[in-house]
Amino acid sequence: MSNDTVRRLPLNTVATWIAALAALIFLALGVRALLAPAGAAAFFGLPVESADGLAFVRAFGARNIGLSLLALALLALDMRLGLAALFFAAALIAGLDFSIVATYAGALRALKHLGYVAALSGFGLWLARAR
Repeated sequence: MSNDTVRRLPLNTVATWIAALAALIFLALGVRALLAPAGAAAFFGLPVESADGLAFVRAFGARNIGLSLLALALLALDMRLGLAALFFAAALIAGLDFSIVATYAGALRALKHLGYVAALSGFGLWLARAR
């Protein structure tokens, strides 16, 4: 990028910092799922104790790490629309997570996932519309 090019995601804007914070939270959730899968599963809303179940929790931790690294790369590459698309995809994932937790543990226990849907899709929309 040359000096006269204006960044679409300036480093001093709220949107950039929120995106970076969200990416780091996804990274932390992924690392927690790898290192402490039982605690991560309980926080998710579906406690797991079997070895097979804990292995699956580690797999969704790997998913979160991959998403977070992609988000950080999109930030570094100044790809606002790609980052918006990633947040929309994460909102879809959170919606599916709500459905799964609600089915197996009840809607009240899954309610926080709807909050994630709203926050992630709202932020994706903000990024997509920002000029």
